[in-house]
Amino acid sequence: MCGIAGIVGGVPTLDQLKGMADAMVHRGPDDDGFYLADGVGFAFRRLSIVDIAGGHQPMSDREQSVWVVFNGEIYNHLELRQVLAAKGHVFTSDHSDTEVFVHGWKEWGTSLFSRLNGMFAVAIWDVKARRLVLARDRYGIKPLHYAETASGQLIFGSEIRTVFGSGLVDKRPSPQGIIEYFSVQNLWQGRTMFAAVKQLEAGTFLVRDSSGTRHERYWDLAFPRSRRGSLEELSREHRDILGRSLKRQIAADVPVMSYLSGGIDSTAIAVGAYHLDPNVRAYSCIFDLDGVGDDRAADEREFSRLVAREYSMDRVEMMVSPLALRDCLDGYVSSLEDLRMGMGYVNYLIAERVARDAKVVLSGTGGDEYHAGYIGRYKILGLTGGDHQWAEAPQRISSRIAGWLRNLRSRSSAKPPSRNDVYRAVLNSVMSPAALKNAFTPEFLAQAQGYDAIAEIDSWIAAAPSDDWFDKVFYVDARTYLEGLLSFEDRVSMAHSLEARVPLLDNELVDFVLDLPKEMLAQGDTGKLIFRESVKPWVPEQIYNKPKMGFGPPDASWYRNQLRSWIEKELDPAHIAKQGVFNPAYVSDVLQKHFTSQANNTYLIWSFLNFNAWCRNFGYYGA
Repeated sequence: MCGIAGIVGGVPTLDQLKGMADAMVHRGPDDDGFYLADGVGFAFRRLSIVDIAGGHQPMSDREQSVWVVFNGEIYNHLELRQVLAAKGHVFTSDHSDTEVFVHGWKEWGTSLFSRLNGMFAVAIWDVKARRLVLARDRYGIKPLHYAETASGQLIFGSEIRTVFGSGLVDKRPSPQGIIEYFSVQNLWQGRTMFAAVKQLEAGTFLVRDSSGTRHERYWDLAFPRSRRGSLEELSREHRDILGRSLKRQIAADVPVMSYLSGGIDSTAIAVGAYHLDPNVRAYSCIFDLDGVGDDRAADEREFSRLVAREYSMDRVEMMVSPLALRDCLDGYVSSLEDLRMGMGYVNYLIAERVARDAKVVLSGTGGDEYHAGYIGRYKILGLTGGDHQWAEAPQRISSRIAGWLRNLRSRSSAKPPSRNDVYRAVLNSVMSPAALKNAFTPEFLAQAQGYDAIAEIDSWIAAAPSDDWFDKVFYVDARTYLEGLLSFEDRVSMAHSLEARVPLLDNELVDFVLDLPKEMLAQGDTGKLIFRESVKPWVPEQIYNKPKMGFGPPDASWYRNQLRSWIEKELDPAHIAKQGVFNPAYVSDVLQKHFTSQANNTYLIWSFLNFNAWCRNFGYYGA
């Protein structure tokens, strides 16, 4: 696990490369390295986890014809080594997965990437061809950003701050990126909240040579749905594959720990890993529930404690107070750079706690997206039996989404809304298009040039390689929502020099799930059907039967009580007016309706607080 950076074109200098490396020292406090030649420079920071003695980067072959910097872990690198050695390649390291890129590139070129089972962001410099290749893993577990300057230089790095560390890239914010965050709490298709910086998309590679810059996708979801068998047979096969995934992902030259929230995903991972290695310790968050209302259900302490007791696991429990958000918000937002997803400051805090004891932790991210865990979306769209159910939204759907659905119904008396209409309403949307027009100032909307992130969902639906709406939802969730979660997971962990591994996104497991009939994934009110049956022998009965809860703090209550005065100060109307981005009256109305329990505006308030901290971090909009 590391941080990588580089410059191609022009005359890179060692000072520029050191500036980039210094900007990401948290990603690799154990070592650094540099490669500088005519028109190209690489920088590297290392968090030593595999082949600690022999994994120094940048790494090359003996002839120095190929140079590599790589961030991530390749779980099938030993098998690939054997294949390459049989073809005559001579390895110099003991068991460094980085060296597989060096020889794999020489043997297979860009077809190497589809052979890799792991998480990676890699830069390869082919000296003879004077060709740079950047690539990311299938799912986007590891980040990679880049920018192209007016003079033709290409600057890349694991984080946006790394790209800026070169001193060559403009730091202006992107109004379109800001609109996108407030529309869907995410950023899609390589956009960032910075005008000059893009993120290489998951499952793609970029080639830069004398003919220019081009992008190519080497992997995308497909839905053969051809595997047959009984639920018992297929769940047993799933459990065997999950066991192999865990065995691959606990392999390291340093201790590996696990998160344990008390949900079925984290429980299965923690228990499965513990069965393989009893030294795996579990880490859990609990919340201060003094004065908390209905959202006290977010606290799953009874379940995580139950797992630890049942299996005699060593477990560390961390209490999160109402004031934790106030105290860590700036650090959390700085770690993200791009604003994304939900109340992730708790993940930031638990990662900080794990990092005191270890360098690697197992996470359950990806379990819902690839096992049909968001059952509410499927039910509303009528995909688990029956017709559209949006007219009577399930009780667990948030008031925010229920309001969108009511608006759809009121506009649709003559013609029922399409599934596209309904799905746009439920895809993690924070503000409707109508709300955006009221929330933002006309001047800021003019800067965004009419960008509409919600409308873009239609293009994702159309891109799905299946006509079945079940697969369409599966596809869009994986290509949008999950990529945001993974970006967030990497940032909050690596901010503390902690590598987060995601066993539920092992290639063998994902390929198996994509081949299952959809009836094995979701039926009626039950999502993650095959997963639940698979891990049933590993989890206590109470967790097997527990409905999906999600992981997050009771912020709705905390905002109305212990955090209210701080929020009112952070989002003071005079300050909002000075920024020139939002209408102060709109923000004040959102706050007052939440404080007086007329509405649950937790997500909106969270988004405003994040944006305010983001402006403060980067000096934008009068901060």
